[in-house]
Amino acid sequence: MNTQKDFTHGGNIYEIQKQFSIEKEKILDFSANINPLGISPMVKEAIINSIPFQQHYPDPDYTELRESISEYIKVNPDDVVVGNGATEIIYLFFRSLQPRRMLIPVPTFSEYERAARLSHSRIRYFPLKEENDFHINAAQLIKNLADVDALVLCNPNNPTGQVVAEEQLMEVLNFCESQDIWVLLDEAFIEFVDEASKITGINLIGKFKNLLVVRAFTKFFGMPGIRLGYGVTKNYQLIKKIKAFKEPWSVNGLASAAGVAALKDKAYINKTREIIKREREYLFRELSQIKWLNPIQTYTNFILIKILDEQITSTGLRQSLIPYGVLIRDASNFINLNEKFVRVAVKDRESNTRLISVLKDYRREGI
Repeated sequence: MNTQKDFTHGGNIYEIQKQFSIEKEKILDFSANINPLGISPMVKEAIINSIPFQQHYPDPDYTELRESISEYIKVNPDDVVVGNGATEIIYLFFRSLQPRRMLIPVPTFSEYERAARLSHSRIRYFPLKEENDFHINAAQLIKNLADVDALVLCNPNNPTGQVVAEEQLMEVLNFCESQDIWVLLDEAFIEFVDEASKITGINLIGKFKNLLVVRAFTKFFGMPGIRLGYGVTKNYQLIKKIKAFKEPWSVNGLASAAGVAALKDKAYINKTREIIKREREYLFRELSQIKWLNPIQTYTNFILIKILDEQITSTGLRQSLIPYGVLIRDASNFINLNEKFVRVAVKDRESNTRLISVLKDYRREGI
């Protein structure tokens, strides 16, 4: 199993611009899984309208923002803690609890490992099996939870696109509760999933006090540059600990206003879900027709792909597509993946068609 400790992410169009002298606007970035609609018009308006108020400090309790989030996900505002992106909440989870040993199913988002190591946690990996399309098996996972203080689950998982069904999640959470194991459930991509309300852990926070659910405005609301996320739990002692380690005003006033506006834009939310559902099906179908690629079924807005051609590596494919203005994610630095995996985002029809065209030409023209 690849255990390379590389925390490089997708979406670094600045490096590509500098290295290849390509204007940012001309790069089709499939390496970052962001809403192809971009920022909501209501968010843009809210940011502009809030500029005159930036001479004041943000509300340290973020009351309006937490109330908007609580209404959106149907919880009590006291259950919500906001942060500078979901990443801040993830780091604060480890910093405040200092778990001695933790389990991470892999492949998954690398920042869990980095956050854990900075909090001096010892890490154990649970390798997900390619032959099962990297689905989590609750019974097998539970067998690996002996002598563990914390478990991280990404649902849907990045980069595999798989989800943990509610019954499987309940099985794991019941066991973790009986063993005093903390569970961090990252739902950064949950809103892209059809019928997400049936699998979200937010439905379970009242039952499990060892559970922290983390969400972000980054992906679904297309705001990675604004940096806004939140955690949800009924464990008020955990919230108190997180706030004790949290720097004051880590969420700026513009981000707070953007978050409130984003949750109000129902037209944007509904349009996003329609586009992603349609384009996910289209992109998966088209990728499946390219014989040297094997896309893995996904439930969210990105697709993990295995390269079947022995002569092609993930690094080589990524580098070859850049001069054509197409950037994909080399997934070889994910633990438990290798140089045969890449990941692509689901974008709008024009962009998706361009990606398919370039991939089809790759072998035919020897790009």
